[in-house]
Amino acid sequence: MFETRLRILLSVLAIACVVVLIRLVELQLVLGDYYTQRTNQSLIAQPKRLPFLRGKILDRNGEVLVADMPTWDVRIDYPVIAVSADQDADAWSSLLRKYRKRYAKHIDGSPATMDQQRRSLQEDIDRSWLALDQFARHMGLSVTVADFHERSLDIYQRVQRIRSAVAKRRGFDSLVVEETVAQTIIRDIGADQQAQWAHQLAFWPWVHIQASTKRRCQGDALPLAHVLGRLARVDAKTVSNDPQADNPFAKYLAHESHGSSGVEYAAEDLLRGRRGRITYHRDGEVIEEIPAVHGRDVALTIDAPLQRRLYELLGETVDAVPESSGGAIVVLDIASRDVLSLVSYPSYDPNRFNELYPVLRDDTQRLPLWFRAVASRYAPGSTIKPLACLAGLFSGKITLDTQETCTGYMFPNLRDRWRCWEIHGTGLRKAHGTINVTQALTGSCNIFMYRLGERVGVDGLCSVFDMVGIGRGSGIGLREDEAGINPTPAWLSSHRNRTTTKAHSRLFAMGQGEISLTPIQVANLMATYASGRYKPATLIRRDQDQPEWKLPGTDEQWLAVRRGIFGVTNDPNGTAYKYAHFVRDDYALAGKTGTATASPWPTAYRIPYMEDDGSHREVIIPAGARGPAIARFKREFPDASYDSADVEAVHYWPPEKLPQGQRYSHAWFGGYLQPLDSNAQPDWRQQAPVAFAILVEFGGSGGRTSGPLAKRVCDAILDRFGSDVAATLREVIVTYDDSQDMETH
Repeated sequence: MFETRLRILLSVLAIACVVVLIRLVELQLVLGDYYTQRTNQSLIAQPKRLPFLRGKILDRNGEVLVADMPTWDVRIDYPVIAVSADQDADAWSSLLRKYRKRYAKHIDGSPATMDQQRRSLQEDIDRSWLALDQFARHMGLSVTVADFHERSLDIYQRVQRIRSAVAKRRGFDSLVVEETVAQTIIRDIGADQQAQWAHQLAFWPWVHIQASTKRRCQGDALPLAHVLGRLARVDAKTVSNDPQADNPFAKYLAHESHGSSGVEYAAEDLLRGRRGRITYHRDGEVIEEIPAVHGRDVALTIDAPLQRRLYELLGETVDAVPESSGGAIVVLDIASRDVLSLVSYPSYDPNRFNELYPVLRDDTQRLPLWFRAVASRYAPGSTIKPLACLAGLFSGKITLDTQETCTGYMFPNLRDRWRCWEIHGTGLRKAHGTINVTQALTGSCNIFMYRLGERVGVDGLCSVFDMVGIGRGSGIGLREDEAGINPTPAWLSSHRNRTTTKAHSRLFAMGQGEISLTPIQVANLMATYASGRYKPATLIRRDQDQPEWKLPGTDEQWLAVRRGIFGVTNDPNGTAYKYAHFVRDDYALAGKTGTATASPWPTAYRIPYMEDDGSHREVIIPAGARGPAIARFKREFPDASYDSADVEAVHYWPPEKLPQGQRYSHAWFGGYLQPLDSNAQPDWRQQAPVAFAILVEFGGSGGRTSGPLAKRVCDAILDRFGSDVAATLREVIVTYDDSQDMETH
């Protein structure tokens, strides 16, 4: 019996030994490589991201307009930010695991409980914020502990929004990469101060001084601010719409920035690079290195010296008109439709945007943040009259022999409406007599245009408006680019609930009513008058060309219209001869004035509201429209009760009311440099090299206000490009090769 039991016991032990032996063989031979790899991985430090440089933005001559500059940031591990902002439980667990050795024992060596470890860690975190505050002030930064906690809360909330956006896209909630990296709490430390910061804050393992970059505009950037655009911090919307969300090297991270306006936004796909990665063994040996890929440089068609000069000239004109709030100048190369200048006035210093933003936002009179050259629509006034004449000629509704008689009034018995323009200072209406197309354009006759509009009709006019891009974007690719309004019958029905009448066709033929264009569209309209071709404008140079098409009409019809435009500034009877007659270097200015009636715009709104205690109050919110005023009110008074019906505009610009029957107007001038022959006569065989448009808001008469500025613009163009403008524009230009691989640094 005993022997039987002994044999069973020995058998069991033998089987156990065999099982252990088999398992050892499996671990050593079969899974040996796997566990060796796991062991090696435990000796690998966390991979380090390698930042990329954002590409530069250059003008057409290669001048650097925007570039990344080296700098240093103070970054705090995200779990520390999370517990400082919200006492996040997951963040506490992460910190206690990470620093368990640091806080596992008291000073006397006795073990610390979990609560004691957390209390000690909290005390050190508080001390680190205080040390950061004291040293920041020592280094000249005006920040406090409260500021750091506010920034921490902002970072925490932004990261949580990103986590929610990612969870929605994935279909499940999980940790996002932004929660595993240090977040920036202080930016733009100079290289000369970096060592001091690193030494002073070295005691706190969650504080890091890391190399970074700062986007900076070069030289005199004020005239270029709207064109270049701005960067903004990555937010949840950016992450949720990120086309590179699955690419760990290219996807947006919470501490990064992205283009939010201007060229920075439009060329984001080119300017943005890809992060690299470097992985070390714990002994310092590099195991893997994937270099960062820097963003591409982007070349614009803008000529920066011309842009700066025209900004200066426009500012002088606007500032001399008390009622004017701003303006725009756009210059185009007619052959290529390259944008040579895209000026909006007033502007701002883009390097100080964050600092100046509260003042810029509240300046609802001058609207310095508004990109007038491409984002503001205006009635084009008489600048549209040559196009109306072309519509009549194309359709056969009029011919070159068609004449109309202008007595100053379309209906002699209705002298308060449908009149020709007023002779300045007299109260009288211009009576042009019997005139043809060319004479009607030179004299800018309203009566001719009214009757022309009736003949062509709204459909006929809008069809030709469409041929020159009215109602579509200009082609420059900026998110601010407005399409303008081509008021077709369908548009009037859907947007105004109106059917077309003869009044619409009269108004549209002289550039009033619902038709609206941006300054860049008016400049392209002038280029079309000069060339007979329409082509979208180009701002960002790529290895591709915009399509173009030739408009209908005979050479004789186009010549008649061009003669009329030329006469505006060169015939003593022309409406702008007194103000804009210009001849220099074998060129003469041909152009068209425009005086477009305009209504004052609101600059502030009154919003009555009720406090929680039932008391009634009201606040004045600076805003240019009702919607933004209400949105800002909700942000600043989240707990207040109000009725949207009570919101009303209380301040306007211009502030003065005009006498009965008078209205404010915007002052247009559109034109081009017409080549002259040896006899100082227009050489119609030569292509005009450049076209431009000028707008002065609330400037009054286009001739009196914008005409003199047009002559100064021509001088600036010729001073910049010389007497052979076309040849100069064809010289060496910085180009962008779309097929070139991104350079790896």
